[in-house]
Amino acid sequence: VEMIRVVCFLAIFFGLINCEGVGYDVAKASNYNLLATYNGSSLYSVQVDGGKPYNDPILLIDLHGSRWEIGYAYGYLLGIKAYENYYTFWASFLGGAGFFDDAMLLVIGEAIDWQWNEFLSKQCPTEYLEEIAGMGVGAKAAGVNADLSVLVPRMIVLANLPGDPPDILLLLVTEFIESNPQKRIALQPIQDKFVEMGANRPHGLRCSMMAVWGSRTADGSLLSSRNLDWNQDTGIQKFKLIAVYHPEGKIAHATLGYVGLWGALTGMSAGGITVHEANLEENIISFLGFPWLIRLRYIMENAKTIAEAKVLWENTNNTVGFNHMIASATDATGPDSHAAMVEETMAGYTAYFLDDDPREAAAVYVDPVSGKSTQIGYPLKNALYRTNHGFDPKIREHFEESQRPTSFSVARYMFTRNGLLDYEAAGVPVGELQVINITAIVGDKGIKDPYHCSGGPEGSNVLSAIYHPGVNVLYAAWENGHDSTWTPACCNTYVRFDMTRFWNSQP
Repeated sequence: VEMIRVVCFLAIFFGLINCEGVGYDVAKASNYNLLATYNGSSLYSVQVDGGKPYNDPILLIDLHGSRWEIGYAYGYLLGIKAYENYYTFWASFLGGAGFFDDAMLLVIGEAIDWQWNEFLSKQCPTEYLEEIAGMGVGAKAAGVNADLSVLVPRMIVLANLPGDPPDILLLLVTEFIESNPQKRIALQPIQDKFVEMGANRPHGLRCSMMAVWGSRTADGSLLSSRNLDWNQDTGIQKFKLIAVYHPEGKIAHATLGYVGLWGALTGMSAGGITVHEANLEENIISFLGFPWLIRLRYIMENAKTIAEAKVLWENTNNTVGFNHMIASATDATGPDSHAAMVEETMAGYTAYFLDDDPREAAAVYVDPVSGKSTQIGYPLKNALYRTNHGFDPKIREHFEESQRPTSFSVARYMFTRNGLLDYEAAGVPVGELQVINITAIVGDKGIKDPYHCSGGPEGSNVLSAIYHPGVNVLYAAWENGHDSTWTPACCNTYVRFDMTRFWNSQP
């Protein structure tokens, strides 16, 4: 493993585009082929020169206008694809469990709608509700035989709930039955099936994120990244999407993900902000809060600095446990600057971390049998990184999964730290390719060797993103293929996008 890592780092150092040690490629978006327009908004298919090709093209939508007009244009230009992705996701998830049909989807949809209408929508700002309403009307005008203003919030609810999909749906159905006891007979078989699926799931969520700046980068500027590790091969990778928003009077920003999944799984703004997320299983939760997919967009369109982002965060409410990170190119002013901030969250509580935090350095795991203490927190100056555990004492007290030094979350945290230290020891300043390399190593490949792609359908890394916001550059890689040909994002092609064109675009 050490030899693989050294070979990979040397390949990056000498500027090679293919990393033999990991197995990803790097290419650039060379052209944007216009597919359709509506009222100042445009939909493109991205042409990529080089690298392993994606089976289906990457889409980019550039949205302008009022909140309603942004939603309408999205629904009109992408509504058919959004509906297909919605149905594909559920067919994959429930069909794989052997009990998918339209009647079942209607029953589950009713439970999810209840969660949105009674809880998550209550603290969602009206401007985003206007976008969702416009989306439903636009999709209908495009011929979609379903209400996207209902389907899209369902996906927001799923993304906002804790755990793997079986856990999420079990929680939803159980709460819905408790509030609607007349539905118990109809929903009991579904509830039982989700219990079974949860017991048989292969592993938990494995997302990760990092930021680096100051003394560690070639010019002191900020670079950041995010891995989304979730259910592989749901079929929604057919419609990969970068969505660029130009809300009137706000900061332009882009989100990376899939058609029909509204909000920011991750993203970058024209103001130099990047946003990130990783699951954090806490036992203090609430659904009366700001849905995180929308909250991260809210941060991007309203903040340009860490201080501004923190004020916004403090004046909105958490729901369930997540690790988030907000990074700011504006704040990367030198080796003594703090250009990123982690938010370790649960309902009613956020622990804020900057780089080289003493709470992180003091974190130890005490073996319940031997009483032996092992350090698990290793912060660095001018770098910040998280996987799926926290370091704040209160967050750790309410954490529901393993904090053992041998846990995969702790191991992936260390992969990031060790990668940064290896570059430091080699005298290699961290740049875009180095961040891609570390991010690809940490992405879940489903094998014990994180430094090498197996070439087979293993792992759960479905989206991998790298940002250089000071120069308007981002890289994105998605999962690709299907069934036996499926490969994780971190083993595919990272596509370089210069977002300057889209930050400056006009309706």
